[in-house]
Amino acid sequence: MRLLILCCLPLALTQCVDPYGNPISPFGPPMAPPPYPSGREEYRSDMREYDRNQSQQAYTRGWKDGADDGRSGLRRGSSNPYGYNSAQAQAYQDGYTQGYQSNSSAAPGYGQNRPTPAYPDDSPSTQAPSNDPSYNQGYEYGLRDRVAGRQADAGAHVGSYDPRFRRSFERGYYDAFESRR
Repeated sequence: MRLLILCCLPLALTQCVDPYGNPISPFGPPMAPPPYPSGREEYRSDMREYDRNQSQQAYTRGWKDGADDGRSGLRRGSSNPYGYNSAQAQAYQDGYTQGYQSNSSAAPGYGQNRPTPAYPDDSPSTQAPSNDPSYNQGYEYGLRDRVAGRQADAGAHVGSYDPRFRRSFERGYYDAFESRR
């Protein structure tokens, strides 16, 4: 009997880590992955800011294109002519819709001197506050999976985050996975 227990001990110990090598406590909530060093955290913050700026530029370009089409009386377009990724494509579409609607009235010259509005910051990368631990954990797992060349699958990490915050985790995961490639 002792021999059987001793043989099964290494197998049991290997089950106490997640795929990234982080320890999993069998007696409590899962532990968060260790934080990045300060230089890496600064880089991640810079990349989030870069993504926000890209979304703002896509929104502005979409607003101007929509306003031009609305003023010209052209049919409303719905394509993504600039090849934006998913977050920026959504920002472009939002801007295009706003610009088209604000400049496609029957009154000539309506809205032609309106300034381009700022992007309303509802892209996936900016919905979650930076102090949301579930979003940050999802962002880290998504970044790790993307760098490791894995497929985007937030469901593969069920059990490594609090299920009450699944949406926040998944939003962070997919934001990181779909960021600049």
